[in-house]
Amino acid sequence: MAPRTRIHTSVLAVRTLLNPPDIPISALLRARSIPNQRLVKALGISSTFVSDDPGVHDNFTREAKVLITAVSAKDGWSRLVDVAETCVNRFLQAESLEYATFVQSVTLSIVLAGLLGTDIENLDPADVAFVTKAINDRWAQSKSSTALTTEVLDRINHHIIRWVPDRTNPLNLIIPAYETMWRVAAIAVVYSNRNCQLRNAFMSYNENPTDDQFRAIANEGTGAQPSVEAIISEVLRLHPPTRHITRAVVVPWWKRPFVPSIDVADVEAAQKSLVFGSDPESFNPMRFHASRSAPKRDQLYAFGHGKLKCVAASWAPPAAAVIIAKIMAKLDGVAFTLQEGPHIGKREGWEGWSIARVQ
Repeated sequence: MAPRTRIHTSVLAVRTLLNPPDIPISALLRARSIPNQRLVKALGISSTFVSDDPGVHDNFTREAKVLITAVSAKDGWSRLVDVAETCVNRFLQAESLEYATFVQSVTLSIVLAGLLGTDIENLDPADVAFVTKAINDRWAQSKSSTALTTEVLDRINHHIIRWVPDRTNPLNLIIPAYETMWRVAAIAVVYSNRNCQLRNAFMSYNENPTDDQFRAIANEGTGAQPSVEAIISEVLRLHPPTRHITRAVVVPWWKRPFVPSIDVADVEAAQKSLVFGSDPESFNPMRFHASRSAPKRDQLYAFGHGKLKCVAASWAPPAAAVIIAKIMAKLDGVAFTLQEGPHIGKREGWEGWSIARVQ
């Protein structure tokens, strides 16, 4: 029997679904893990996203926090910035500069080399491009009735284990970092390439990738330049990489005929509501300016909400901004330029977009 679905579209309903009062963590994990079982077969994940075991959740959270703390410290952050620049330069030398493949490859390589210690020299561009495309395809296929063979997953893991030999199932950590980040970066680059104020914000961050610069708003009044933080927040609002968050409704058997079996938080709809201003369908980072009465970043739901909110929710936006800044520094119209396709993509839909070498 097909699951009966209840969709929540208001900000309040989304908040309540993602952070229900007086629900133990074990029940929250179970409600999350049931709809995510498709990812076990698609990508071989065994992390807290597909498990209702509080021990698995605690171990994953602890491991993720250790990695984030290491790359947030001064030396670790400087190394991450250097890794990002090296990866951008490396993949600009690739034969094909199809835009989505480029951003995916750069992002995955930064996650591998910057977070997990992979030697960049071991990241062959053809192998990286294969893994990013395969992850993308497997994720999309997991949402359909397409039969998933183990052959492609075996090839993915062949490369991943070679790159990260000292961890059990590295995809548990790689997927949540990579999957969200590449799309945020791809979309933010598009908007910043179209607008000199946004470009300037990222150029300033490229020169000085600090917390203060991340939040800095240049000028005031009508000529104000939005902060990098505001630009990232607006990308997360208008183009949330996680558009829908699904929870199973776990009730006794005798109640099942009377209640939905799936609850869906429609993050995309909630973040396009009038709560975010009178122009919620337009891209306007200045809505996050402190002088405005619009909601702040902690009222966005792209990273979830409540006890199961993404552990990297504070770290990921500045890290994505580093990737964006390094790409924007190269799209200067002198060496490289961005050729636009018909429309901004999501996980898919980037046909026609490319990075062109200026002759």
